[in-house]
Amino acid sequence: MTTTDPAVVDRINHRINDSQRDVQDHAYARLRAWGGGEDLVAHVATMRLYFRVPHMLTVWLAGDARRAVARALALHLLAMKLLDDVVDDDSGLDRIDLLQAYFRAQNESLRDLCALSADPAGLVDRLTDDLAVVTAGQVRTKREPAQDLPGWLAHAETYGGRFLALYGSLAADAGRRPDVEGPARAFGRAFGLVITIADDLRDYDRHGERSGNLRHLLVQGRVALAEAVALVEGLRREATAAVRAGDPGEDLGPLVDSYADEVVERLAQALAAGSAPA
Repeated sequence: MTTTDPAVVDRINHRINDSQRDVQDHAYARLRAWGGGEDLVAHVATMRLYFRVPHMLTVWLAGDARRAVARALALHLLAMKLLDDVVDDDSGLDRIDLLQAYFRAQNESLRDLCALSADPAGLVDRLTDDLAVVTAGQVRTKREPAQDLPGWLAHAETYGGRFLALYGSLAADAGRRPDVEGPARAFGRAFGLVITIADDLRDYDRHGERSGNLRHLLVQGRVALAEAVALVEGLRREATAAVRAGDPGEDLGPLVDSYADEVVERLAQALAAGSAPA
């Protein structure tokens, strides 16, 4: 745990809120232009974190370039979430409408990213390689649920860590800052894994998720609290070091600390609460 000045975190969140509004408004305009109804727009409005991450991954960019890249990243992230909604079929929306929005968001965001990049062919090649790992990992996760922390982490490295790392690469590439691809990618991986831990804690209650879920492994005694906390602390250090490397335009370290502190606290609360009904 750390001691983080709430006022500092509030100021960072204020800047992220501004970016979030911009990329969301941009996404809403695209959705409506594609013929999407207000029910779809309202559904997309619930995808809060997907629209906050672009600001974090473009911390090495500035001005109009940062805004353009953040918008393109947000649209591509939206496409991935829409595809997930199609597969899960739990949004309450027509899957045909979701599929149409997915294809338009995926194709137009990739077009936007390529237009921004100095090496569009290379950008597509790297994205293709990353998504191959992510999708293979998702399939393996469903077919071979984790039974312990090493197994959970092996799966999460793909659909959580590698997933957000690829957006670090896209940000550096589309922002024409190849010199910060390493830090951007490292930050995306580490912070993406912390987010994945938080998602498991939430999904255990919200969706009744059990198979391969980290909280379920924790309350079943297959993962020790000390192990899970040590994982978060290691990821905190990696994410903080990465997001402060390469001369970023702002320091997101306090935000990382605040979020990691919250996840550590939620892990302890999850163990104390015990197992909820399956």
